[in-house]
Amino acid sequence: MFRAEVIGCGIGGACAALAMAKVGVRVQVYEHATRAADVGGWVTLGPAASTALDQIGLGERVRAAGFPVVGVSTVDTVTGRASSFPRTEPGHRWSSTHVWRRDLLAVLREGLDRADISCDYGTRADPGGRTGDLLVGADGARSATRRMLGDRREPTYTGQSIRYGHFPEPVRGLPTNVLHFWSHPDGVVGYVGDDRDGSFWFSRRNVASAATVTDPDVFLDALRVTPVAEVLERSEVSAPIALYELEPEGRWHNADTVLIGDAAHAVSPAAGRGATSAIEDAIVLAKALRSANSIAAALDSYTEVRRPIAQATFRPGAAPRIPAADLRL
Repeated sequence: MFRAEVIGCGIGGACAALAMAKVGVRVQVYEHATRAADVGGWVTLGPAASTALDQIGLGERVRAAGFPVVGVSTVDTVTGRASSFPRTEPGHRWSSTHVWRRDLLAVLREGLDRADISCDYGTRADPGGRTGDLLVGADGARSATRRMLGDRREPTYTGQSIRYGHFPEPVRGLPTNVLHFWSHPDGVVGYVGDDRDGSFWFSRRNVASAATVTDPDVFLDALRVTPVAEVLERSEVSAPIALYELEPEGRWHNADTVLIGDAAHAVSPAAGRGATSAIEDAIVLAKALRSANSIAAALDSYTEVRRPIAQATFRPGAAPRIPAADLRL
């Protein structure tokens, strides 16, 4: 089997390395950051992510590191209209999983160690200096690998910024393990709580430009009229963060180089699918490499499968999500 090099050991890159190794590819990973998964924030992985993580032997560990999200509750604060639905998907065994990003990365990187996959941390690898047969660009929304392929687009500002908060106890009066959303004229606020891991909340609102200076306290106003108000003043709170996205167009591959995750299609957290999509990319790429008669043919197949799904994530409703069967190696 051939040798692949992966640029980036984030969620997508680590999963791609593990999935490719499982189908017989020899893999080397390069990551510019240090080994310690010292990153902030959290992700809510969709049911498809658990199906995919099970294929690389890490689903159980990730679910244990996080907690299940079994439902969604939404309220329009202008009309009063409310709805709820389960956070499951047909064909997938597990519901969504909420997990600290640092814990998810730790599980994935420990998985690389157990699989004896080498990762050079603290290394800024040059995508143009590869020595393997295949280069996988998992180097984020401002990908150097994408530029090497001739796509010089940069992520664009979504028109919104966000603040995140965490408190070590759940909010009283709100069901745990349910995502709660309250929409309002300037954006949306949300919350999910767990008896073990406490309260996680956010406030996302319209802001004229990424350079606009907005009073950080303004982000909390819409939360003060929800039950989350009881933990706001005691929460650890992030600074406002401008949100960017990259449309899933342009060139995703040539004969021996391919983009996955945010390097190909970065979505705002509003979509709730960024990490899940990167994990899906990893499994579909590995399946294509195992099945095709050449690397070039495999990359064609990968893009043919994944681009419509990425477009559906970018513009919800445009196309179906990936079937569970396509995430099984």
